[in-house]
Amino acid sequence: MGITIFTPAPLPRNERERSEAARSSGLLNRVGDPTLFHIVDDACHALRSHWCAITLMIEETQYVIASSGGMMGIYRRSTSLCSYVIHDPDQMFFILDAPNDSRFAGNPFVDNGVINFFAGAAILDRAGYAIGVLCITDRLPRTNFSDDEALVLAGFAAMVTAAIIYNA
Repeated sequence: MGITIFTPAPLPRNERERSEAARSSGLLNRVGDPTLFHIVDDACHALRSHWCAITLMIEETQYVIASSGGMMGIYRRSTSLCSYVIHDPDQMFFILDAPNDSRFAGNPFVDNGVINFFAGAAILDRAGYAIGVLCITDRLPRTNFSDDEALVLAGFAAMVTAAIIYNA
């Protein structure tokens, strides 16, 4: 059995500006914000997922700002599946069966069974920079993530964007 190492997504071409926009967004000051917790709880329920979170990506760090339970805190970007959403924010990113997807072999959250399914939608600032991600995960793989589910997830990400822009 060989050793596998997870390779995070490449950095976006506009990484310096994107990271500065994330830092300037004010989202780091909203840890514990009831509005954001309400959004993640509603998204988790609507999409029948085990866990939902709002993350902010600044340089090499991922901050979990709000969570539907557990896993709040600061994480290395190098282990983040959200880095794939940040890299290509115009596309809905999801992984139906992460342990059986060679791109994610070696990711510690996949290897230890915390994430088998992942879906994420970009959180944008007023200028359109992808500053973070609204994501859902499950401990079990899925066989499908429908277009309707993707629209629901994108809608919840848009609520986070609105909460940031209008400081709601």
